[in-house]
Amino acid sequence: MADSYVQLLTPTREDSPVGKYLAAKGEGLHHVAYRVADCAIALEAVKASGARVIDEAPRPGSRNTTVAFIHPKASFSTLIELVQEN
Repeated sequence: MADSYVQLLTPTREDSPVGKYLAAKGEGLHHVAYRVADCAIALEAVKASGARVIDEAPRPGSRNTTVAFIHPKASFSTLIELVQEN
């Protein structure tokens, strides 16, 4: 398990979330991800703090992970991803 890494994304379709983001905002930072021990607990803590979330419950992510997203309006216009490595 790496201490940190950079994941470069390219859209698979123009109507994918990344494709739509690039069309609307151009190239640049899409989101920041934080590794958490338990995605469900971390997401509940975020919700309990009153922050707006995109995912009400964790869901399967890429590379055998469980993920949840925090809305950019809750984090200074930056999309935040909580990532639990399974």
